[in-house]
Parts: sequence; structure tokens; C-alpha cells
Amino acid sequence: MKWYFNTSSKGLESDILFISEKEFIAGMNRIAVCYLLSKKDGDEVLVIAFCLMDNHWHFILYGNENACWRFIRRYKKLTSMWITKHRSTPLVETPELGLWPIPSEKIADKIAYVLRNPVAAGMGIQPAAYRWSSASLMFSQAKPDIWGKRNTENISMKGKRRIGYTRQQIPDSWVVGPDSLIWPGNYVSIRIAERFYGTLGKFMFALNNSNVDKDAEMEMMDGGPSIADGEIKAKALSLAQNDYGKRNINECSSFERVAIAKTLKKEYGCNAKQLARVVQVNYKELKLVL
Repeated sequence: MKWYFNTSSKGLESDILFISEKEFIAGMNRIAVCYLLSKKDGDEVLVIAFCLMDNHWHFILYGNENACWRFIRRYKKLTSMWITKHRSTPLVETPELGLWPIPSEKIADKIAYVLRNPVAAGMGIQPAAYRWSSASLMFSQAKPDIWGKRNTENISMKGKRRIGYTRQQIPDSWVVGPDSLIWPGNYVSIRIAERFYGTLGKFMFALNNSNVDKDAEMEMMDGGPSIADGEIKAKALSLAQNDYGKRNINECSSFERVAIAKTLKKEYGCNAKQLARVVQVNYKELKLVL
């Protein structure tokens, strides 16, 4: 079943994901690549809204839960690969991921929450003026050609690969700017996002409502990432067998179970309650070591 999901990475404390304009451009283009790869997988994920901040990112996605997880894990992997290749030192921290289903009556608030991030961060800039999000596309009549963009059909295959840092073929109908930024209108389902507001006035009212920040943050802290126990249990079993030579979790020592929980948290961003269920340890004790 397809649904709307709010997904983000936890803000890094000692690392920065996007240091320069070049890194933000590459980060934007990776969203396009992940969208195209989801179509190639045969399980398309729609990007409804997004915002890239210096130490974390936010997306509103629409698709199957597993496909949305695949999307953000792929984005995380491509981001780490890009940083490793283009910086002198790799990331010290690993972005932790979360995915939360959005109740139908809260979708408009969650979109506003994502696009309000520069305001909430005290950057002194309005969402529509923040270049590294989809806010400027909302209720906008601006066309990509006024930004000096051109169709990718006029760009060589090698040039397209340099833009997306991937072998994934960028559609000829897409447009890209002179700074190699793929126009986000190519891959963001902006009309779907606009439907949740109906008018520009209602959208602007939502953008100026700071309560959506508090509500969204509380919901994410309380709810934890949405991912099926079955998938986590399968991975935990694989770790028990491959890393510790055990037939199942029950045969693992307490130390091994905690180590498995840490690996699952790093890879999937699971919360402590879910991990305690999966590896069968006391929740309060596990929470202290995660």
C-alpha cells in the first residue's frame, strides 16, 4: 500500500553534510537520481517536498513503505560515497534515518514543517528564498527557462553522468542550470503538494505557523521510525548467524545482542523499544548503551 511518509536524517553533531554550494548542488541532484532509480526498480517513490540543511535533510515521500526506505537508504549511501570521494576526510558520524507515516489530516502540516526548516533554524530567510528546498516551486508560475536552464538532450552522456555523479540516465526532457543543478521541478510532485493547501494564502498561513515544528518533532520523538519488525528480525538473525555463528538470537550472549542492536540502529535508525523487542533485551538497559 502506498502512503505519505515524513523522513529525515538526525542532525549530525560534529560533521557537516553540505559545506559549500557545490555540495548542496550535488545533494539536490542525488534526490533526482534516487527518484529515477526508484522508477527503474519498478516501485516509484514520489518526492512531495524536501529541504537540505547543512547537517541533515528532510523529505516528504509518497510510495510503498519498503520503497521509501530504499529511497532514503540509497540517498544516504550516495551522500557518503560523494563525501568520501570529494573530501580529504570522510564523515565521522553516520546519519541516522527515520521514516514516519503521516496521518491524512496532518500531511499539509508536515510539508510546511519540512519547508520551514530554514526559519526554524533561525537563518533569517523565508522558505521560498532558500535555494536548497522545494519551497520556491510551490504555487509558482516561474518556468525553468527563465533561470537560464537548458534541456539535457543537448548535454553529452559523459556530461550527464558528471551532473548526477551516476550512470543513471537523466531524461532528455529534463532541464539543468549552468551550475549543473538539475531543476527540482523535474522530479518533485509539486502539484500534489499544492493540493493539500488549495490556495497560496492557505500555504503561506501554514508556513507562518510555528506550531507545526513542535508537533512534528514531538511526533517523531514519540513514534520512532516506521519499519516492520519482520524486516529487522530477519537482519538480526542474519547478523547472529554470520557474525557470531549462532542459529538464532536466543543463542546470542547479552554482549552479542547489544552489538546486534547497535548495528541495526546504525543501519536502520530503529528506536530502542523496537530493538529491545527484536534482540530480546531489557528496554531500559538497552537504551542506556545505544
